Amino acid sequence: MLLKRALGVAAGAAVVTAILVAPASGAGQADLDSAVREAMLAERGAAANADFGTSVLAEPLVEPTRSNDQGWAFGTTTIPAPDKEHAGPHTAIFVAHRQAQGWQVELDGTAEFVEAVERAPADVVSEGEKQLFARNYENSRVAVADTGLGLPWAEGVAWWMGGGPHGDSGQSRPFSSLDFNGGNGQVLSAGAGRVYKSCLRNGSGLVRVVHENGFSTTYYHMTGLTDLGDGQPVAYGDYLGRIDVGLPCGGSTTGPHVHFSLLRGDSHTKVDGQTIGGWTFREGAQAYGGYAERNGTQVGAGGRITNHGQGASTPTGVVESGQNTSVNVRGEPRLSAPVVDNLPDGSVVRIKCTARGDFVDGVWGRTDLWNQRDVGGWISDGFLYTGSDGPIAPAC
Repeated sequence: MLLKRALGVAAGAAVVTAILVAPASGAGQADLDSAVREAMLAERGAAANADFGTSVLAEPLVEPTRSNDQGWAFGTTTIPAPDKEHAGPHTAIFVAHRQAQGWQVELDGTAEFVEAVERAPADVVSEGEKQLFARNYENSRVAVADTGLGLPWAEGVAWWMGGGPHGDSGQSRPFSSLDFNGGNGQVLSAGAGRVYKSCLRNGSGLVRVVHENGFSTTYYHMTGLTDLGDGQPVAYGDYLGRIDVGLPCGGSTTGPHVHFSLLRGDSHTKVDGQTIGGWTFREGAQAYGGYAERNGTQVGAGGRITNHGQGASTPTGVVESGQNTSVNVRGEPRLSAPVVDNLPDGSVVRIKCTARGDFVDGVWGRTDLWNQRDVGGWISDGFLYTGSDGPIAPAC
C-alpha cells in the first residue's frame, strides 16, 4: 500500500490523507472495496473507536453507486456500530480514481474531496453535486450563524423528544443527536440539499442529506425509505422514511423513532445552542437530558415540541437545470426580461413570493409560475425543485 501523504495521529485524531492502494492483477470491485476500506479506517477509524468505546471495528461496508470505464467511482462507506444501545454507524461519501499506482480515495468534508469531485466526470459526480460539495465545505469553515433547518417532521405538528441531546453513539461527544417519535411517523428532510443512503439492508438504511450551508443531517432507524437515488435534490419537508426500529448497521433501540444527527464538514457537531425548527437546544449534564427552549418556554426530554420550520428562513427551492449547467434569473417573470443572474444546477434559492408570467417548458413540463428570490430576480418554477407543483410562497 502506498500513501499519498504520511499518515499521522495526534491527540487521538487522524490526519486526513488520500490513500493509494496498489491493485492486484485482474482486480476489480474487490480492489476498489479494499482501497475505500483502507481510507475509511485511516481517516475515521480513530473517531469510531472513541465513539464505540472499542479497539476493534467491524469491516467497513462499501457501496459504490456510480462508476465509469475511465476508472472513477463514487458511493458511500460505513463503519457498522457495535450491537449496543444507541450506538450509531459512522458513514462517509467517497470518490475514487484509479491511477497507475492504485486507487486514490477521498472522503467527504475535506478540501481534497472537493478537488477530486471537481475533476470527476459528470457521469460519476453531477455538476449540481460538485457545486453542493464545494459550498458545503466552504460554509463549514466559517462561523455558524444559523442552521436554517427545521425539525424532521411536518411543520406545525408536535412530536415527542424521546431523547434530548446525546452523542451519535449515546454517551460519545459531541452531543450531536436527538431522538424523536410521534405524529404520522413520516420523517421529512430538515432542509434543502441532496440525499445519500448507505448501509441499505432489510428495508432500512442510514439516510443523509447534505445541505449547502455547511451542515449535513442524518436519519437512522427508519424503514419505508424514499426511492430517490443518491445525489437527487430534496426540498425542506420532503419525505425520507418512517420511524421504526431498523438496525441495518448496528446499534439497538427500544422503540420506533428517528435518531436525528447534525454534522458540520466531516464531523458531528453539538446541537447545544443550535436552533432547529424554531427551538434552541441545550444539553444537560448527562446524555439524553437537556431541553429545548423557545420564547422562554422550556421542554425537557420526554416532552412534546412543535416544528416551527426553518426559523426566519423563507421557503427554499433547489435549481434543477435539466440538460443545462445553469438557469437564468430574470428581472421580471417573462422570458423577454433581461437576465440579471445565472444560477448553477443545485443552487439553493430562497423564495420571497410568487407570480404568474410567461409559460416556460421546464424540467417537469410547462408552467407559468415564477418565483422571486429574496435578493431580487425571478426564476421559473420549471427549473426550481420545491417539492410542489404549486406556489410555496405568498403571491407578490
